[in-house]
Amino acid sequence: MKIIQVTDVHLGRQGERRYGADLHQRLASCIAHINVHHADAALCVFTGDLTETGAPESYAALRAALGALAVPYRLLPGNHDRRSNLIAAFPDNPVDDNGFVQSAHETDDEVLLFLDCLTEGRIEGELCEGRLAWLDARLAEAAGKPAYVFMHHPPVELGLPQLDPLALEQPRRLLDPLKRHGNVRHIFFGHVHRDIAGTVAGIPFSAQRGLHGRFELALDRPSEIVEQAPPSYAIILIDSANERVVVHGCDFLEQWPVYCAETGERLAPDAVRAIA
Repeated sequence: MKIIQVTDVHLGRQGERRYGADLHQRLASCIAHINVHHADAALCVFTGDLTETGAPESYAALRAALGALAVPYRLLPGNHDRRSNLIAAFPDNPVDDNGFVQSAHETDDEVLLFLDCLTEGRIEGELCEGRLAWLDARLAEAAGKPAYVFMHHPPVELGLPQLDPLALEQPRRLLDPLKRHGNVRHIFFGHVHRDIAGTVAGIPFSAQRGLHGRFELALDRPSEIVEQAPPSYAIILIDSANERVVVHGCDFLEQWPVYCAETGERLAPDAVRAIA
């Protein structure tokens, strides 16, 4: 199964530039790139901070942009979003019985679980008793089938003094049931605007830096610096039968000089397209 993960779109006003970037243009380029190279993906998951302020007009612009996406998509809220406005703009995007924007997507081989960890008006994430009960029930229904969790906030300290206090609060409340059920193979999230991978409670995780600017890699101090690094989305390859998960980062706007591996000769763009 191929899944695309896009995160931290931070869509604001049309024509607005944030840290030098037009995020509407960036989203359009991302969608166009996915359509050309990964239209065979089973799903495109947007892991939160879909908008900058949660304004209705931003969700309307997002809906218009996603009309061009050739892949089915699932939306999750982040701390910059507003749940009611997201639901109003995307009434077909699933919600649970309590109105949280979380859902499950089950195949013959695995189950994908999408969590809503938004706490309105706060940067930190939260999973209340209702959301945790929903997750526990879905994992029980999966009956040991491999499960993959998507969310916005990291449920783990990443060694980033600026960002760790703004992660999911009380992460053990999430990690303990994941360990107890024993079938969660990977956790995917955004929020930190960096590419990071590791394990927590024995479960592999990966973070995607997304479409917005990248936070400086500062391990020894808090930092307010934002780098305008290339935007990126993730290509996730899942083979549950062979217990394999591979995550590729795609810097879709980058155009580097290219060379023939056999001859060392620099290639013109037209020659690269001919070889491809």
